[in-house]
Amino acid sequence: MLKYLLLGVAAFTLSGCQPPAPESVLASQKPPSAAARKEYVRLARSVGAKGAQFKTAEISSVVLLNPEAKIYAFCVRLRETRIQQRLQVSGYALRDGKVIDASTYDSRCNDKRLRYYPFPELQAIR
Repeated sequence: MLKYLLLGVAAFTLSGCQPPAPESVLASQKPPSAAARKEYVRLARSVGAKGAQFKTAEISSVVLLNPEAKIYAFCVRLRETRIQQRLQVSGYALRDGKVIDASTYDSRCNDKRLRYYPFPELQAIR
């Protein structure tokens, strides 16, 4: 019984671990394209987001996550006007200009080597 308990604790502990982004991925950083910005704004509109609800908004550089599948990744961090003390960070994967995956509070988005840019398009949504 103790063996199963230890296996469960180990699995639970490891499930939240994500390795930091490798140097080669971060070397492929480039500023977010207009298409990536537009796709995120489209996604935000589809869930009913309004620009007035964001106090600050930033979008990260786009990095090549998987060269074979041509999957790119970027992060968005923002502060809502009603919850100012909490910084929300989410990671997104793009393929062919469309968001294919998202993760909230992705630890890779907190990498100090990742550059962030102001995101006025998000704050301007109506």
